[in-house]
Amino acid sequence: MSTFEKMKEKIMRTPTSNNIMPEELKNFLVKYGFVLKHVNGSHFIYEYPANNRTFVLNIPMHKPVKPTYIDQVRKQITEIEGE
Repeated sequence: MSTFEKMKEKIMRTPTSNNIMPEELKNFLVKYGFVLKHVNGSHFIYEYPANNRTFVLNIPMHKPVKPTYIDQVRKQITEIEGE
């Protein structure tokens, strides 16, 4: 299993992981296809262009990333893969 697949499994798992580090999440999002649009302080804003919709994530990158933001990533991935 690749590093990407392991990270995806960790993100998609419930209950939500509370030990995901910012660098791990950044690498995963880029490999998944999200594009870093800009950074505002500790907030990283990513976009994922889909067929007729753009998915946006606004994640404060603190160590570790708070579970509520991992939940948002999981929700976006579920929606993207459901299209």
